[in-house]
Amino acid sequence: MIYYRKGNRREFLKAGFFGFLGLVLGKDLLIHAEAACCEPMIYKRFLRFTEYEERKVTEVLVIHHTGIPGVDKDSTAADIHKYHQEVNGWAGIGYHYLIQKNGMIEQGRRPNAVGAHAYEHNKTSIGICLAGNFNLGKPTAAQMDSVKELCAWLCRKYELNPTRKGVIVGHQDLNDDADCPGMHLYKRLPEIRQFCEDNR
Repeated sequence: MIYYRKGNRREFLKAGFFGFLGLVLGKDLLIHAEAACCEPMIYKRFLRFTEYEERKVTEVLVIHHTGIPGVDKDSTAADIHKYHQEVNGWAGIGYHYLIQKNGMIEQGRRPNAVGAHAYEHNKTSIGICLAGNFNLGKPTAAQMDSVKELCAWLCRKYELNPTRKGVIVGHQDLNDDADCPGMHLYKRLPEIRQFCEDNR
């Protein structure tokens, strides 16, 4: 009898499963099957929006922080949704995903909708926001685990090269007036990109 260490056995079974699917479904369907299989736990809140526009293409993952001035606090998708509607006058939360400090990933805008998070780049990007002000505090370990898993899944789903320049970026890379996602998160973007590359 052959014994596998837990990690190796899991990879062995995963490779065998997707190898079988590849024979049955073909390459294109296999890519979508694997992406769906590896989707992280995302809590869908079904928030009410005043309008929607479909996004035709996905080329960029934009990382944000909530960045509430003077405080590093947690937020929920519902909190941001209410603020963006009532204060900004938007259709609703501008981000597609919000990651709470405990690592919970919440869906904001529908994944295939145009967001409102990066001026002049919304029609080609997905907005991912981590709750907190990361010029003051640091993202939690749970948040870092979640944003890595989420970005890796999105890179597989949309067939993005995570190490290619301009694919996984901070908000400040796109808009000069943005001090986002805060220095303590921004300096960890290379770590996120490498995780995604290692898990393509």
